[in-house]
Amino acid sequence: MERLQKLSRQELLNLRARVADALAAHGEFDEEMHDRERHACRLFTVAEGVPWLDRNRLDRLTRSFEAWAEAARNSRARRSRERVVIIYLLLRYTGARPGEILALDESKHFDFQRNTVTIRDEDKSREVPLPVEVMGRIQEHCAKYGLEDVREDGKRERLFDLDQGFLRRKFHEQQARSGLPKELLNPRVLRNSRAVELLQGGMPMRAVQALLGHGTTDITASYVKLAENDLRHIIRHHCDKEFGMQTSARNTFHGTVAQIVSSSILCEVTLKTESGYEVSAVVTNQSRDRLGLVEGAKATAMVKASWVILGKCDKKPSASKKNAFPGVVTGIESDGLMVEVTGALDDGTPVCALVTTESYDALDLGEGNAFMFMFKAMSVIVS
Repeated sequence: MERLQKLSRQELLNLRARVADALAAHGEFDEEMHDRERHACRLFTVAEGVPWLDRNRLDRLTRSFEAWAEAARNSRARRSRERVVIIYLLLRYTGARPGEILALDESKHFDFQRNTVTIRDEDKSREVPLPVEVMGRIQEHCAKYGLEDVREDGKRERLFDLDQGFLRRKFHEQQARSGLPKELLNPRVLRNSRAVELLQGGMPMRAVQALLGHGTTDITASYVKLAENDLRHIIRHHCDKEFGMQTSARNTFHGTVAQIVSSSILCEVTLKTESGYEVSAVVTNQSRDRLGLVEGAKATAMVKASWVILGKCDKKPSASKKNAFPGVVTGIESDGLMVEVTGALDDGTPVCALVTTESYDALDLGEGNAFMFMFKAMSVIVS
């Protein structure tokens, strides 16, 4: 009890979230706690009867989908599951309707330079910002498998060309893995959750209405008078701020483009940091041109924690190699399903890897151990 009294408010909230996760992992979903969290928002109270997931449970569902994709038995299954995960991430961060996401064309509706997607609803359209990691995930998939697949009937198959019924079944299949109730595992709940998340973050209701494509809102919105340009600015500002808060400096390398080697479709971009690390990334030529990547230009490379490959070292290597850097483990967190390994590279760069419990047990890593932080060039997001 004495230790609890010394914790800050944020540390107590984090502890409560971890306890809720642990209970859910054992199938003990606390409905009473969830009901209390409906009233935690400083701006409004979520109406009774509105199913939604808070940030903690959204993160848990995301980890569930990621682990499901990692567990694919072969490359064909992995490709199929990656498509579902990408669609899930778009539903999670846009709050769009399933039909709107499944109607997207990866070659037309995404602006990879501005990190936005244009969503169309009948004769109207809206532009929605996306986290850079989600855009990078789409870029990686397109670079790996190509923008166009031709089916046996000669028609082009889009990345998002999936059946809604199939998609809903994949949501329901996450029940056991995530520990969340089946009735909360559907795209409609994600739409509700995104609306609540944005409103709790302080975005004006009229702006939330515009971002989600709602036809109408309640009477509170009538007190907000904003021009279309103001709405676009508020949406952009809020999402930039939100995504920046969620994305830490971990796994981020700032530097200068040292070399570009191009083929007819792809190119390898080598980024050199101030401390001498060489980060190699493979991007499409189209992305290279959109990002303005030329030798001597400043750029940032990021690697998603789940894409990191860890290797234990008996002793710390004397030097780093391209996309392979020595470091020391500084922390380990586990939820029983996945393990988050945090560390620091020789130059102090904070890094993080998300691995399965089986992989972690095989590595036999502990705090203070030397390790190699590695990743593939196709896993690097350049901005």
